[in-house]
Amino acid sequence: MHRLLSLIVVFLIALEELFHQKLGRAGRLPLRSAETGMPEKDFDRFDLLRLLELLFLGLLFSTSAGDTATGHGQLTIVLVGLQTARLFGRRVLSRWSVLGVIQAFELFLLLSILFVPLHPTPGAYPLSPRSLMALGGGIVFSIFVYITAAFSLSYAVRLFAREHSYLYNVFPPLAGSEEWAYKFSAFALPFGIVGAVSLFFLRGVSLLPVLFSLSVTLQSAGVVICRKETFNGHHPIVHILWSISFLVLYFITIAGLTTVDPLQ
Repeated sequence: MHRLLSLIVVFLIALEELFHQKLGRAGRLPLRSAETGMPEKDFDRFDLLRLLELLFLGLLFSTSAGDTATGHGQLTIVLVGLQTARLFGRRVLSRWSVLGVIQAFELFLLLSILFVPLHPTPGAYPLSPRSLMALGGGIVFSIFVYITAAFSLSYAVRLFAREHSYLYNVFPPLAGSEEWAYKFSAFALPFGIVGAVSLFFLRGVSLLPVLFSLSVTLQSAGVVICRKETFNGHHPIVHILWSISFLVLYFITIAGLTTVDPLQ
């Protein structure tokens, strides 16, 4: 069932992108205020599609892949967080391109749920307080890290695109992408620290706490370096650190390392 629901969400995302491309070529995309850059309409067809996607993502929690103590369940929560960011993010961001990167991340995670084998939990509920702190901190941290990575990817596309090219004009300025990436990375750190400390109490010095702490450390290093002034106003090295942090999180989730014994 979780594969069917995932395929439905993939279809809806593809349909959303098809509508976006078609309306974009016809010059009929939803209008934005010239003063604020925000949508003039509070609700449009894209919001309807995104709400449907969010609904089917929520239904994933009723399937075998929805166990939040497993990697698949944790990816599902991250997907819900990213979808919520896409639904409300258009009222904050004046660029569709970054929301498109987040959309691509969602497709990537959905394909992971479709093709990566499940790692079921070895125990029974309820989760202990330490497990809940580890899961809660880790999942919220992951959502912010994935959004940070989306802005870092937008930064990279703009950095390597040729001037006056389509990609160069579509993606935000380098300093703008970095500013948003910095904000979400800073938001992530308190949750990451809570998750890392809880994991050390649960697992001791083992692979999962060490790798998760590495991800938190890379985020912290990026935030510290990003605060330093540079002659060009942005810091390419911090986006490399944030991207590695994202890849570490994805690896430990897909590998089944984040599956938590509910009896701990």
